[in-house]
Amino acid sequence: MDVSSTYTDPAPLWFTPESANIEALEKAWGARKLGQVMGAALGSFNRLGHVDAGTASETFGVSEGTIRRWIRDGVPPRRIGHVISLVRPPQGAFEQERKDLVYARSAVTKISSDPENAVALWGYKGYLEQWDLAVIKIKNMPVLTVRMARTDRDRAADKRLAAGGKLVEISTFPSYWAAVVARSELLEDVYPYRVQLRNTKLASGAGKAFLDEAPRKPLRSYRKSARTTIRKTTSD
Repeated sequence: MDVSSTYTDPAPLWFTPESANIEALEKAWGARKLGQVMGAALGSFNRLGHVDAGTASETFGVSEGTIRRWIRDGVPPRRIGHVISLVRPPQGAFEQERKDLVYARSAVTKISSDPENAVALWGYKGYLEQWDLAVIKIKNMPVLTVRMARTDRDRAADKRLAAGGKLVEISTFPSYWAAVVARSELLEDVYPYRVQLRNTKLASGAGKAFLDEAPRKPLRSYRKSARTTIRKTTSD
């Protein structure tokens, strides 16, 4: 049986295809958020915190005036696909995250139902130890990302966890797989606000970034009861 087809949620928000009109995504962002999304994705903010039209214009191959007009009036239909492809993660990333969530949930079940086998599979990797899930605010950008690390880590690993930003929230989970489930569910919850950080030197987290205005639950809430459904983030 195809497990991924079993878990669906009819919430309209999750049916927004990646080829959708920018307007559809702005229903989640609010009006006139395109400039913020472009700036976040391209790492192109000026000293006033607005999108750097010069950097954006070079990326999209249009004039600075055109960028400003897009931000003010919206992107013309013939350019929407190009804009989305540059500011949003590729569709394959959402599909892989969905597979990761399905697998992680099955792993959590195996840990409790067949601990001996779980130890043989993942014990040597440290996956049955406690892991932390952290939300990081990227420096000088209105963007957050999520990272994971073993709870029992050294100082160097602690620095890597918050590299390029500031730790804003952290929660401990009973295993690596439990942390992966929580991370995946959090990314589902902020799906409409996801951006792909392209012009960045981040060591990790560029593909799991989202606008800091995204409404989200505290990390600790994901420990209480994992969902049994997967929200649809693909067009098929």
